[in-house]
Amino acid sequence: MESKIKIKMGPIEIEYEGSEGFLKEELPALLSAVSDLYRESGVTEVQPTQRQPSTAEASKPITENNVANFQGTTGSLAAILGVKSGPDLIMAAAGRLTLAVGQGTFTRSQISNEIRSASAYYKRTYSNNLTKYLNQLVKAQKLMETGKDTYALSASEKSNMESRIAQ
Repeated sequence: MESKIKIKMGPIEIEYEGSEGFLKEELPALLSAVSDLYRESGVTEVQPTQRQPSTAEASKPITENNVANFQGTTGSLAAILGVKSGPDLIMAAAGRLTLAVGQGTFTRSQISNEIRSASAYYKRTYSNNLTKYLNQLVKAQKLMETGKDTYALSASEKSNMESRIAQ
């Protein structure tokens, strides 16, 4: 299966079109290398096509409109959030469905599909333990159960993710 990816960090831009297998195996290393290259480039000035936010804009609280427009994958959000466990990956999936896709609620099936899409983080045991993990997250009030097998990201977790993405 063919896949495409485009990564841009400041003046550094990388595009890839090719086998999905390569991306699944090499994406974490690629993201790390691009991040290192960007850091080493020492670029700190604003590019001519960008503008500095005004003081009023810079001090605005993070909101759905000015944060995210997060367009990454569950895997890229997992990297930002430092995912280490099944419940962590479920939260990254919930964050992507909420922030990138714009869904207020999502189903168990959608969560399952999202965690599987993050191949660098996914383990088969996460699917086997999905019910247990979802119950833990509901009890911890990180996810809200809005109906049978339907969930929403809690307001506090949504706010937490938005601030971590904005960093």
